[in-house]
Amino acid sequence: MCGSFLLMALYSDLIKYYSIDVEALWEYVPGDYFPNRNAPIVIDDGKRMLQFAKWGFPFSGKSRPVINARAETVTSKPMFKSSFFYRRCVIPANGFYEWKQEESGKKAKYRIGLRDEPLISLGGIYKISRDENSIEQVTFVIITTEANEQLKPVHHRMPLIVRKEQLDLWLNNSTPQKHIMSILANDTYDGALVIEKETKEEASDSPKDSGGENPDQISLF
Repeated sequence: MCGSFLLMALYSDLIKYYSIDVEALWEYVPGDYFPNRNAPIVIDDGKRMLQFAKWGFPFSGKSRPVINARAETVTSKPMFKSSFFYRRCVIPANGFYEWKQEESGKKAKYRIGLRDEPLISLGGIYKISRDENSIEQVTFVIITTEANEQLKPVHHRMPLIVRKEQLDLWLNNSTPQKHIMSILANDTYDGALVIEKETKEEASDSPKDSGGENPDQISLF
């Protein structure tokens, strides 16, 4: 699964990297992102847009939202099917996190990034949901797939990674299904990942309190 990711890029660099046509009017706060938190996603609804959305599809009768969709069933499960074919998105990140059970019995936290790209585009889907007050909001989930050979020693699953040259195909609703399914197969990036074990001080499982100040951001260009 993918339960948290890091985004520290400058807002202006996100606009440039993804060739954004329409900017959402909200305050972007860099740092670690967790389920139920609003995060930037990239969609294409005729124009490339940077949208603010809440991580997780609400699920009736459950207190926790659904945050991941498996690539193996995303095209067939009723909760995901329509969004997969008509509302695909990418979630910008500088890295994502996975946990590994160590021989000591303790779990170690690993941060995974790309060797030759400043950002990872995590493949996802989105939809309009209603909160407990019946207010409409954009929500998203991250698609996961079987881990590639490089990541398997850490975790058996990983988020779908959409290459930069695949963004137009992935975001465009008119893309032939065979091309989308090829991206979904996730047969890329073996050997291109940077996998770093975090120190005890870094490996926190909850968002850090920044005291109202933004953490230092990373300039991509």
